Amino acid sequence: MLRIENLTKTYSSGFIPRRTTAVCNLNLEIEKGEVFAFLGANGAGKTTTIKAILNIISPTEGRIWIMGIDNRQKEARRKVGFLPDQPYFYDYLTAKEFLFFTARLYGMPKTEISKKIYSLLELVGLHEDAYLHLRKYSRGMLQRLAFAQALINDPELLILDEPMTGLDPLGRKQFRDIILGLKERKKTIFFSSHILSDAELIADRVGIINKGHLVNIGKLDDLLETQIQEVEITFQINNSQLPELKKQYPNLISRDSKVLIKVPSEQHTMEVIRELETRGGHLISVIPHKRNLEEIFVEEIKRS
Repeated sequence: MLRIENLTKTYSSGFIPRRTTAVCNLNLEIEKGEVFAFLGANGAGKTTTIKAILNIISPTEGRIWIMGIDNRQKEARRKVGFLPDQPYFYDYLTAKEFLFFTARLYGMPKTEISKKIYSLLELVGLHEDAYLHLRKYSRGMLQRLAFAQALINDPELLILDEPMTGLDPLGRKQFRDIILGLKERKKTIFFSSHILSDAELIADRVGIINKGHLVNIGKLDDLLETQIQEVEITFQINNSQLPELKKQYPNLISRDSKVLIKVPSEQHTMEVIRELETRGGHLISVIPHKRNLEEIFVEEIKRS
């Protein structure tokens, strides 16, 4: 669906021009029906890459293909939807007028537009505000509208630059559900995000970029499939046992008649459980903890 080959983008700036490399020799392939999360800190090269994909900027080196077509051709972008990091709106328009304008840019026939607009506004939760001028919209409402315009042409490839920005928890969940629904329809989603917990919930693969270099890429399940780092054991136990237990387990946390003990590995878990049971304790829960995407991201950035 999307192929990037040796993408490099450099800029010259300053009174005495200095060349800055925003993206360096980036190679990437995105399969049809895949949800791909493109992660990186501010200034890492995410937005530069997205602008190059959409032919908004020209790469210094390298080539890009969308559905096998050179991205410099209009035909390549006809089935692409785009939500920018900072979308711009004509605030004197209503949501319905803005989407009508967007649909006409894609050459959609007027007979199909009204039905399409209504379904999209309902999808993003703005159908009750269709006739409200955009100057009265909140930041989150504008983000919802930007998502709707990205879907107006029923794209095969959806490119989202920080799509969760400005959304409350309910809006973020709604966006995640929409993205997963598009995945079920075999649509391809390429998105950047600072909210790593959202990426962890919906992405099939993850790419981490730092200072223009792709430092890690892989299936999310493979990246997260690591050894258990610690296990949390929660017991209910008589308070008279606490002084001895605190000597034996210095990291013990107690509240009322419940205790929480963290052990470094699965091997120690059964030892602790047997010890607490001999003291008359009642097991409540055993929760293993693995690395999450945020920890992997921080490690990769520090390492690179």
